[in-house]
Amino acid sequence: MSHDYGIPLSVLSITPTRDNDVAPGNRLPDKHSRLFCGKTLDEWTMLQLWSSKSITYAVFVCETHKHADRLAPLATKYGIELMVRPSEMLHPLDDSGSIPMLWAFRKAMAHRYYTLVTMPFVVSPCRPPGFFDDMVAFYCKTFGNPDFERGSPLVMGSYPLDTMMFSVQNGRGVEIGEPYLNYTAKYRYSVSNHTLMASWWYEGNTILNNSRHELAVSPVLWDIEPWMDIHIDAEEQWREAEFWFREKILSKGEDCYESYRRGE
Repeated sequence: MSHDYGIPLSVLSITPTRDNDVAPGNRLPDKHSRLFCGKTLDEWTMLQLWSSKSITYAVFVCETHKHADRLAPLATKYGIELMVRPSEMLHPLDDSGSIPMLWAFRKAMAHRYYTLVTMPFVVSPCRPPGFFDDMVAFYCKTFGNPDFERGSPLVMGSYPLDTMMFSVQNGRGVEIGEPYLNYTAKYRYSVSNHTLMASWWYEGNTILNNSRHELAVSPVLWDIEPWMDIHIDAEEQWREAEFWFREKILSKGEDCYESYRRGE
């Protein structure tokens, strides 16, 4: 996959992860340390990135140096770069992850230019082998050359709904298809777990969003199955994700990611 000039596209992946010792989750305090189908959520995401043929450089943003030390053996195994965000970014009111992700983006881009950027969350683990490659292929088919695309050069995984769903955000009811980065896709479920965007667009867009402006963009929707987008934030979602992970992914073989990387 290359530019119009024949230059291969490069993809930067940035993943924020939590330190249970410093900031355990409110509903699932051990979410980042307990085993999910035999591995931690961090390791599954590292394995998925490692198996991808499209990801050029993968970064995990850790909260503390002790946190990074614990992840170091896995990071070495899967070729992941660990960054420890500044302690000033550890604040109970800043739990969105967008600020440390922008910080990591700037550090990565200071060393090399990356064409595209994706930000997979470890708490959305149900990504089958080839997930990132399929998303990149869809992006390239849709946008062609991302450096010259007008509008919002953004792909977002989503799936259709039969009825409207509602959530509460900032004290008011909003349609699930609309609250974040997506004001156009009614009767869809779209959140920011699975996105791919042009790097030149990401920084300015994130700065505007972090300024607490009402941000609306129109992403291109990439069809995924509902089970792929389970975001674990409660015990029920953990059990549901484990069920589908075994049913849809591990049923193809415990080494399905390794097999995919080998081209089998």
